[in-house]
Amino acid sequence: MKTLSKTITGYSFDELNTFAQDKAKNCILERERLPGFFSNDLTDELKEDFGLYHLKTFFSLSCCQGDGLCLYGTITFSELFENPKFKKIALKGIHHKHIQSVYDEMPDIDFIHKGRYCHKNSIDMESRFYSPTEKQEAIMEKIIDNVKSWYGTFCRKWEENGYDYFYEISDEEMKIICHEDDCLFTETGNLINRIEYLELTA
Repeated sequence: MKTLSKTITGYSFDELNTFAQDKAKNCILERERLPGFFSNDLTDELKEDFGLYHLKTFFSLSCCQGDGLCLYGTITFSELFENPKFKKIALKGIHHKHIQSVYDEMPDIDFIHKGRYCHKNSIDMESRFYSPTEKQEAIMEKIIDNVKSWYGTFCRKWEENGYDYFYEISDEEMKIICHEDDCLFTETGNLINRIEYLELTA
């Protein structure tokens, strides 16, 4: 029986050349920037900034055709009319008297995902009005237009955030993460799994 071992030289981020540092950044991004964390950040903003609790996200941000980000789920009646954070967006430009006239006519707005892509245009917004008059229907269409305008802006913002989140990390961020986690890399920038190696003393 023979016992074999191997040694490997580990480098800090600062000791790598430029090309290896780029590889090291990709390794850390893949480890640190997880899709679930990104989704949680997005839904946290929906809740905290807009008071919306029933929307989630699909996204594909791999720099390919059809990439993008969308929301699916529901904006409820109460989130439209009784939520101070969002109703000023949904009801923008609509007189209080007109809002009252559609209060009992407009249900939830559903965001329905269709197709295999995840960009913002892969969603249909639907609200099944009860029995509105022509004037009431025009008011409710205005509400939906306001929501669509907000939705487009929100998706564009978070699509940009996503590309930054998954593909960008500064040298300073790298140094902080590598210092806190005691990261070492191969000469070509691959992250070394420290559990697999026994550190040798000089």
